[in-house]
Amino acid sequence: MNELNKIFVLGGAGFLGYHTIKEAVDRGYAVRTVDVVDLPDELKFNDDANVDFIVQNFFALSDAEIVEMIRGCDSFVYAGGVDERIVPEKPARKFFYDKNVLPTERIARLAKEAGVKNFVLFGSYTSEFAEKNEYLRENLYQEEPYVETRLLQEKAAMYAGEGAMNVSVLRLPQIFGTMPGKVPLWSMFVDMLRNQEFMPVTSGGFATITASAVGQAAISALENGKHRKTYAVATGYISYEDFYKKILEELGQTETTKLKVMSFEDLEEAYKEDEKLTDRQGIEHGIRQVNMLRANSMEFKIPTSIAYDELRVREENTETVIDETLRASNFRNVEKK
Repeated sequence: MNELNKIFVLGGAGFLGYHTIKEAVDRGYAVRTVDVVDLPDELKFNDDANVDFIVQNFFALSDAEIVEMIRGCDSFVYAGGVDERIVPEKPARKFFYDKNVLPTERIARLAKEAGVKNFVLFGSYTSEFAEKNEYLRENLYQEEPYVETRLLQEKAAMYAGEGAMNVSVLRLPQIFGTMPGKVPLWSMFVDMLRNQEFMPVTSGGFATITASAVGQAAISALENGKHRKTYAVATGYISYEDFYKKILEELGQTETTKLKVMSFEDLEEAYKEDEKLTDRQGIEHGIRQVNMLRANSMEFKIPTSIAYDELRVREENTETVIDETLRASNFRNVEKK
């Protein structure tokens, strides 16, 4: 196991960055972190936690300024980037390349220059299925703009580290958990079902992990320090039908909203029409709608052994965390009470 001295966490006020800092502090490590906003007072770490929190637009700094800020840290966690929920103007490939690949390559290169020995990147589990699922590969899932640039992001960081810095990647699935002062991104799903009488549901499901588990996995990956190692990590799995049922329970709509599980074939034509609509609007999904439907009609499962056995993540009830997350996501209802 690597001996770590001080960990630099990019995005310390963010959901995953904050949980990563908490785990680092719990394991006795010093932390330096930077974000464009400060933590609210109730979340700030005590002086004895040895957390140096810098409020700064990190990416706007010069290369020399970034190297100087990182210097003295031997480990780095990159918790930045954008995911596939953002729908940019065409071409999507350029958007995701500019947002995910270029900044990662730059920061990994500068981290190595500053003396960092171990670097962990928060990636996406879409990379895992793009590499290993033949059905998706036959349908060119690996060439979708978001998926392709996530794979490139991993390679860019790994090449930047060659010869001096171990670079490993956490390929993260759908993440649940809460953070005071933040509305979970899952609120969009809660709002989508709110007051609906009928909702079609895809036939597949998705791997899950808690934010706390992500933080634990990140620090363990730094301690393991294996170059070019990718970890597909998950602590659970849920079908879309069961997930939507949980949302309806939170909304009190189990008797008023009908869910219908529909196959890929049932929904394919509607998704093709949606692709045509977005094309006319001049926007483009990072994963084209039909290929997203194809993926959502599959069981996107990841073995939990990597998280629990290899990365020493502590077991917790993921189902309970999902329920807590959906409760926090139903903020419109909370505001009325």
